[in-house]
Amino acid sequence: MTNEPVPGAVVAAVRVARTCLMDAQFRLDDHGYHCRLLDGLQDGAATLLAEWAGRDRPNLAPIVPDFIAEAAREYRRSQKRTY
Repeated sequence: MTNEPVPGAVVAAVRVARTCLMDAQFRLDDHGYHCRLLDGLQDGAATLLAEWAGRDRPNLAPIVPDFIAEAAREYRRSQKRTY
């Protein structure tokens, strides 16, 4: 990438794309589905926006302890939201 600022129209378009990707993630989750590819696209859009704003890339989420992950799985099972 160059040191030139990214045109505002491009930033706005990527913001809209990121919002649409998040919306798709939430809608899939409401139906009990998960898509890693969609996660990657949304992560890529967030990374671009952060870099264009002069910020560092977003940090990776900390590793979730096993007992929290199991509680989340049990909740999804009880809500009939398994995939």
